Amino acid sequence: MQPEIFLGRQPIFTDQGKCFGYELLHRNKDQNSAVIDDDAKATARVIINTVHNIGYSSIIADKIGFINVDDHTLLGDALFSLPKDKFIFEILEYTKMSVAIVERIQYLYEQGYRFAIDDFCCRSANIEYFKLLFPYIDIIKIDLLMTHEVSIEAMMDKFRPYGMKLLAEKVENMEIFERCKKAGFSYFQGYFFEKPTIISGKKIEPSMMNVIDLINTFYITSDIDVITEKFSRYPELTFNLLRYINSAAFSFHSKISSIKQILTLLGPSRLRSWLGLFLYAGTKEHLFQEAILEAAMFRGKMMQDLVQACNKGELADEAFLIGSLSLIDTYMQVEMGSILENIHLGTSIKNALLNREGYLGKLLSVVEKLETTENIHSIIDYLAPKVRLTPNDLYRIYLDANAYVLEAK
Repeated sequence: MQPEIFLGRQPIFTDQGKCFGYELLHRNKDQNSAVIDDDAKATARVIINTVHNIGYSSIIADKIGFINVDDHTLLGDALFSLPKDKFIFEILEYTKMSVAIVERIQYLYEQGYRFAIDDFCCRSANIEYFKLLFPYIDIIKIDLLMTHEVSIEAMMDKFRPYGMKLLAEKVENMEIFERCKKAGFSYFQGYFFEKPTIISGKKIEPSMMNVIDLINTFYITSDIDVITEKFSRYPELTFNLLRYINSAAFSFHSKISSIKQILTLLGPSRLRSWLGLFLYAGTKEHLFQEAILEAAMFRGKMMQDLVQACNKGELADEAFLIGSLSLIDTYMQVEMGSILENIHLGTSIKNALLNREGYLGKLLSVVEKLETTENIHSIIDYLAPKVRLTPNDLYRIYLDANAYVLEAK
């Protein structure tokens, strides 16, 4: 079975009891706890699950997502994989303060990113430690269980000069909620309101070797045609790109019809950041992954070469995309209709994938019949007239597609 992934989600409320956002938490199984050995890796896993494996629109809808970040994540490119208007990044309480960190947060803040400080303790030494960040912080999350020696009212007084909003964490009863609200806290989070719920989804992520190959390609060349050709060898990355385009709320209204179109839209910098996220999160290989992806590569190449041989070269990119995505339901063990529901693909592509309709849908049906190695010459003799090619021409295209897969291996 396709492996499941899990994500914790705990609501954050306003003083009027309305849900303002959700903190998204790393979970490695269907339980309200997690073993975290590496904070940066856990953050990368949360981002991947949010963007790709579940989709942030399903998790936070029109609310704000809160995601933990440490110094390694802040100095990397992972944040660029998320739409900055939909998330607030919680700087972990043990993040090492340095000139580099302060300058990085200032830069990101000026680019429109928003920050909170997580699990804050109100001791004077702690305030002094983080003080340089305060001009760039929207919310301080006060850990009520860590500040027994400071009253709730005194906490508000300590932060009033800085103009930040306070969020009360670990609110455990109505009395504490009312005190915090009266003192001037803006947001509230804790088991008194709701424990984190566990959200699960199907995991579909690329091979590490494929990710490394593409990252290297970006450093070798900026030629979009070379990069597009390289992407075309990895169907699972193509599908992840489509998920990313959809989840990250890009201002992109045209229907997608080719890999090159997506790559041009994103640009090399954002693509490198996106690929690096997979690399850091340490994805694992899937059962039967190799055989399924090789078959998808074969279909993509066959579809592309067939439309060109039939003098319909203008459909080559669209045909390749259809072939590459045609086994994604087998890969994920989820119905194709569910997969395509929220992906911004052209109608002709969806019809071809779902029902084998239209010219490209009929062509896909032909390609599927050519996947067998038994009686291949008889099958080619039967199919060639249906695509208006000679058996020799169809057999040559078939051999070229197989050679393409072998070369990619």
